[in-house]
Parts: sequence; C-alpha cells; structure tokens
Amino acid sequence: MSSVHTPLDAENEKTHTELFDSLADERRRRVLGVVEQADDRYPVELLAKMLADETDESDTETFQLSLVHTHLPKLDDAGLVTYDADDRVVTSTPSTANALAVVEAAEVQMQ
Repeated sequence: MSSVHTPLDAENEKTHTELFDSLADERRRRVLGVVEQADDRYPVELLAKMLADETDESDTETFQLSLVHTHLPKLDDAGLVTYDADDRVVTSTPSTANALAVVEAAEVQMQ
C-alpha cells in the first residue's frame, strides 16, 4: 500500500489528525471555499453574514462570534487561512486550495 503525500504535508508539516480536525466542521470547510474565491482579504462581518444567510441562521451575530472565537483561529493555527483578528479579515494561504482538494477527494470517496 503506497502512502499519498500532498503539498499540504510539506508546506505546513501538520499531522493528518490536525488537518482532518481542522476540516471536520462544515462551517470551517465553507469558510475555506469562500476565502479561496476571494481576490483579497475577506471581512469577517461579510463572511459571517453570507454564511449565515446560506444556512438560514437567524442570528448572524452568534454565527459571527463562533467564527471569530472558534473556527477562524483553528483554521489559522492549521495554516489554512490567515486570520487577522485586529483588522477582522481573513485571507487564503497557499494551503487553502490544497485543503479544499482534500475535502473534495473525501466527498468523492463517500459517494
């Protein structure tokens, strides 16, 4: 059985457990998809509103708090996004697209 190594492994030197833990939550996966398509820094307020609207979340403020205190820091720690808490913006990293490729591959396997 051969081992598959992705650029994500080399770039971040993160374990598979840390990677999959970062990608385990649907909100974090959706954040990656939005941020990857952005041309520049993405304001947290806009990100929260858009994602809350997509999921029919009635309380955008609570949704934003969960992003700010849980999801964005976890993605930032994993190197999958850059989260600037002071400016309240999120930016993709070179690993963002690689992480999305991992998610897409997993989804294909589950079908």
